[in-house]
Amino acid sequence: MKHCLLHFVLFLAFLLSGNLAYGQKHDWMLLVEDFQKPDPAAAEIKFRELHFRKPPLVELYFDVVLHNDRAAPRWFLLPSNLGPESTSVGAKGGIDTLEVFAPHGKGRAIIGHFLGTGGFHTLLLPAHAEVRLRMFPISYWGELPDHLEIEVMTAKRLTIGGEDAKTWFRVNPTSSVSADIVENILSQTRMIGARHTRDRKEAPTLIEEDSRLKLQVSLERKESP
Repeated sequence: MKHCLLHFVLFLAFLLSGNLAYGQKHDWMLLVEDFQKPDPAAAEIKFRELHFRKPPLVELYFDVVLHNDRAAPRWFLLPSNLGPESTSVGAKGGIDTLEVFAPHGKGRAIIGHFLGTGGFHTLLLPAHAEVRLRMFPISYWGELPDHLEIEVMTAKRLTIGGEDAKTWFRVNPTSSVSADIVENILSQTRMIGARHTRDRKEAPTLIEEDSRLKLQVSLERKESP
C-alpha cells in the first residue's frame, strides 16, 4: 500500500513538473486539492413526526443537522413549504415579512422565517460550524408521498430588496459554532423580532449560491399523539 501511494505521489509530481503547460498544471492542482479536501454533506435530514391539519395541509417535523465546512460564514436556506407544485428556494416569488426566532437549546441558533410567495427558512453559520435542529417544521400541501425530496442551499451572500439580509434581523443572526436546539424553532414564545416591507409588497430575493444538496427523506405514515 505504501509503495502504491508513493508511486501515485511521484506520478502527480511528474505531471506537475515543468513539462506541462500552465493550463494543464492548473487543472491537476485543482484535482489534487479536491482529492485532499473531501466536501462532506452540508445537511442531514431525518423525518420525526407529522400532524394533519385542514386538508390538504400536513405539518412535518424533522431532525436537521447543518454543517458549514467552509472557511467563511454561509447562509443555509431550507424550504418552509413543499408540495407537488413546489420550486427550489429563490426560484420565483418574493419576500414581504421576516420573523426572527431564537429557540432554546445548547448554543445559539437564530432562525429567520422569510414569508411571501418566495418564502424560506434561513440560518447564518460561521466557519466550520455544526448546528442541530430537532424540531424543524416544513408544511406540505397535497397528498403526502412516501418519500420527500428536500433541497438545502448554501449561499455566500443573501439580499432582500437589495438590502443585506443581516440588516433585516436587527440582531446578529450568526449562530454558534456548535448548537443543539431541542424545541420547535418557530415557537411563538421564542420570536424575538419581525420586520415587514414598507408597502407590504414583496421584495425580490438575490442569492449568491454556494452549493445545493437534494436529500431524499423517507416519511413514516403515522400521526404523532
